[in-house]
Amino acid sequence: MYIPMGTVVTLCMLLTVLFTSRLANRFAPSWLLRTVGVIAAAAGLWNVLWFAARNFGEFWGTMALGSGVVLLALGSTLILPATRLPDWLNKIRPVLVFVLLAFALYYAQTIYNL
Repeated sequence: MYIPMGTVVTLCMLLTVLFTSRLANRFAPSWLLRTVGVIAAAAGLWNVLWFAARNFGEFWGTMALGSGVVLLALGSTLILPATRLPDWLNKIRPVLVFVLLAFALYYAQTIYNL
């Protein structure tokens, strides 16, 4: 059985959006948040270093670069405590969650239409 990587990355984005919400931070155990952070960072690295680097200049290469950078940023907010992160990253976190949700919905819509 073959699952396309776009589907895997979309699921990672949705998982990251779910666990970066303030509600999940209150109720989820810290080990689960760190695990999701590592998964988000791995998906972000794959997007940036593999797909975007190979398809730079194309539409989906740009989308992979943007979503990968956001995945890396939000993954770091799940892995590290807020006191160890730069203040600007803590301030723009809600914006990053919204941006990642927009990326995830666009990816999901495109995959659905295929």
